[in-house]
Amino acid sequence: MLIRDVSVVRGEQGVGLFLHHDGGYELRVPHGLEALPAHTALALLFKTFVVFRRSQPALARLDAQDGVVQRRDGRSSADGSGVSFCDALALDALFDQVDLRALLSLLDRPARLNQELPRRFERHIHHALFDDQGAAHFERVPGTRRTIRHGQTDIAGLYCVLALDFYRNFLAVNPSCGWGTFAAEGQALANDFRHRYLTPQDSLYQADADANERSREQFRHLLSLIDRASPIRNAEYRDVYDALYRYLHAGLAPPGHDGQVWGVRDFWAVWESICLHHAMAQDTDAENLPTMWTCDHEHLPRGRSRHRLEKQWTQRRDSVFARNEISRRPDLVRKHDRSWTVADFKYYATPHTRRPKWEKDATLSKLERDFLNLEVYGLMLRAHLLSVPAYAGHNVSLEMWLPGMTNAVEPMTGTPAWDPPLSIRRVAMRAALESYSELYGR
Repeated sequence: MLIRDVSVVRGEQGVGLFLHHDGGYELRVPHGLEALPAHTALALLFKTFVVFRRSQPALARLDAQDGVVQRRDGRSSADGSGVSFCDALALDALFDQVDLRALLSLLDRPARLNQELPRRFERHIHHALFDDQGAAHFERVPGTRRTIRHGQTDIAGLYCVLALDFYRNFLAVNPSCGWGTFAAEGQALANDFRHRYLTPQDSLYQADADANERSREQFRHLLSLIDRASPIRNAEYRDVYDALYRYLHAGLAPPGHDGQVWGVRDFWAVWESICLHHAMAQDTDAENLPTMWTCDHEHLPRGRSRHRLEKQWTQRRDSVFARNEISRRPDLVRKHDRSWTVADFKYYATPHTRRPKWEKDATLSKLERDFLNLEVYGLMLRAHLLSVPAYAGHNVSLEMWLPGMTNAVEPMTGTPAWDPPLSIRRVAMRAALESYSELYGR
């Protein structure tokens, strides 16, 4: 796969890389990112998905709503299991989820020595060094030391070269974002491997596409040589080799292997996490008072809140919205002075200015259920405020947050009028995604 050959189009629910029957790749991006180059968009999406998975989303609840989890074989599932993250290109397997301790086990290590002294000691006396007292010392005695390899040391070096290339030249981040305390050792392994087998210019992400392809062929050749020379192939070696092979041969997928090869099948859960992060960035008013009264914090990125605050949000939410055997979970409730706003995050391409009401078969459409839920949230909050004397005179409004090119707010009109009033809030997708992806390096 060459980045220059990837076309960028707007995706609907599925976001990520898709392979066509002819071998070409298409990058389907969220609404509002269609104008980005493929390189920029793919790097932004990679960091975004990593941040989302690190947030430890509530998989048990997402499972019934097409959540996002990782399957070991890298394929997506449409069997109703809720599994929808696919990684056939091994991007995440290599550059986010690789076990660095297992990688270090691939380096050369001395085997345990037999504690029994070698027989016929006099046969080895010519290898000895003698001190001033005439005592013999042996640095090495033939037959007592063996070196074994758990995989080849060189496969760890090749991995480090490719990982550094990915972090620096593709993501444009410090390698410590992915390696942590392993960064110094990984850099040393990469430098040693590059010095022995590669040139300083070998990279998969240079400006020169032809040079990128030559480098890819060289990396493939080295991977093949390493595998043929490996005397022992344990589980750690095989995992790294398989992932490297998929990464370097992604453009050679077998016929019929079309469809999504990397990304999420349904972007809505990621969008909710992005919106929560966006709301947290605006959590204080002009008087530096918190405005987030409660929220559905299960998709909030890790480290953005504290346990005590999340417990308070849950207690507030349950006291107002848990009624009649239903624990309702509004995405966000904000309070500013005497004004309260209930926000619902929806991943629609375009806002709907009229309620769809009933379908022809007398069942509620998904869009109408979304409007009904938001309406119920507003009415329940208003009922709560009327029951508390301290909140007398407070007003409630509703917002539906949708992705857009720029930030904008548009009132929802209708007859009879919305009460509480409803507005459609557009959130600039690129700015929100860039802010969210910055958490990757923290």
